[in-house]
Amino acid sequence: MKKLVSAILIVTLLAAIPLSASAHSGRLDKNGGHNCSAKSKKKGLCTGYHYHRKNK
Repeated sequence: MKKLVSAILIVTLLAAIPLSASAHSGRLDKNGGHNCSAKSKKKGLCTGYHYHRKNK
């Protein structure tokens, strides 16, 4: 029974770990964000204007 519980726990934890991270190109404006390119939208990397850092 302990092996079954351990196996379920391991599978659950592994399922929660992202297997890859995708970056997208684009320079940041003075507000620390930018609009997504059509190419990035097509890949599903972003949907519109978004921020990467806070404006200081």
